[in-house]
Amino acid sequence: MKPTTLVWRFCDGKPGHDRQSAGLVAALAAHQPTTVLTLPAADYPHAWRHWCRGRWPGGAVAQRPHLVLGAGRACVWPVLAAARAHAAISLYLMNPPGLRCLFDLCLIPRHDGVAAGPRVVVTEGVLNDLPAGEGPRVGPTLVLIGGPSRHHAWDEADLLRQLASLVYGTTPRHFVISDSRRTPASTTAALRNFAQPGVVFLSHATMTSEAFRTALLNAPSTWVTADSVSMLYEALSAGCAVGLLAVPARRVDRITGLAAMLLADRRVSSLTQWLAEGRLPPPAAPLAEAQRCSRLVAARLLAAGHGT
Repeated sequence: MKPTTLVWRFCDGKPGHDRQSAGLVAALAAHQPTTVLTLPAADYPHAWRHWCRGRWPGGAVAQRPHLVLGAGRACVWPVLAAARAHAAISLYLMNPPGLRCLFDLCLIPRHDGVAAGPRVVVTEGVLNDLPAGEGPRVGPTLVLIGGPSRHHAWDEADLLRQLASLVYGTTPRHFVISDSRRTPASTTAALRNFAQPGVVFLSHATMTSEAFRTALLNAPSTWVTADSVSMLYEALSAGCAVGLLAVPARRVDRITGLAAMLLADRRVSSLTQWLAEGRLPPPAAPLAEAQRCSRLVAARLLAAGHGT
């Protein structure tokens, strides 16, 4: 019988970050017995002190972890401190600036421009907890709208023109349009105006995470605004054909360059391509980065005497 791997998973409460670690843990649990303890990073604001002392505050848990992981800046020191105190493997899902040498393993997206190495695995985008959809994809086409960020500006009029070309250029129509927490209120109001027979608007505030997963796994195609990195990779992981809606960049950086990289890799298509061809090309093989990385993590656990 395989021994059980005990994982401490620190979370910062941000859905995009939490889905990264959830995806890795679920993939790990698929091929070896795994027990997960989820801990709020906010409960340990002085974790860097615990790391310096090599001790972890007692009373919170009964079992020592084999693997400690997290995603998001707030999780850096809790992961490092807990792993050091319990001689566990420390794993960070993202790029911890200046601190990579302190982690046993970092899973870093390719667009961050960090080279692979003994402590770094380069991933194709950010991990998530979506498997590839199976069977016929009979759901509506999804349109996922983000919003302005420190990387991207927002041109509402241009976005609505793109959306009109997509919706009114399609027959028969079978769409679900959804906003996000970053979508400006004026854009959300305009999106509601697209509702008609065959076109439904669903607010992110009322769409549960499970409903979102189900919709992605059943959608034959998904259109995503270029600012929405997590949603782009979730759609690619789910096996959808993915179209890209353009938004203006505030500057040239790793995030604003992601859309061009995905277009060059032929993983996504532009609206211009769709208008010229009348369809999205069939999707490439779904991304399965959580599954791939879970096998690498299992190998580390095995080498450390904790694995299968």
